[in-house]
Amino acid sequence: MKSKPTATPQTNRTVYFKGKSGERYAFQACSIGTKFKPLGGVYLVTRRTYEDRTFATKASHHAVAIGQTPDLAVALAATAELNKLVAKGANCICVYAVADAARRAEIERDLVDGNEQWGGRLQYLFHAPVSEKMPGVSPPSR
Repeated sequence: MKSKPTATPQTNRTVYFKGKSGERYAFQACSIGTKFKPLGGVYLVTRRTYEDRTFATKASHHAVAIGQTPDLAVALAATAELNKLVAKGANCICVYAVADAARRAEIERDLVDGNEQWGGRLQYLFHAPVSEKMPGVSPPSR
């Protein structure tokens, strides 16, 4: 039988995030600066707050960034990007280990769509620049 970890704000805790599909994903919440193993996974960088200090285990997480990577150790060690998010109030990284690349992308999309559905505003740690229009496509005439 596993013993329950002591509840303090610095302890890694399980946090559930729900995607647009309604599926709930169990993430491990860790402090910014945590070193991760080289595993594939989905991550949320959040602003973790404790509205009721009476219950140190009851926190709220507001997503600042959502992403997925084949290597959490490398992706979440990029201090320049994390420092930008910390400046926006981020203080927690929630991770969900997923080895399969297609499944990671599916979970990431579900979480992003779910966050945007509720009016969330995200910043992505890594994204490819997107052109304003498709190559070879003329803008619609008015």
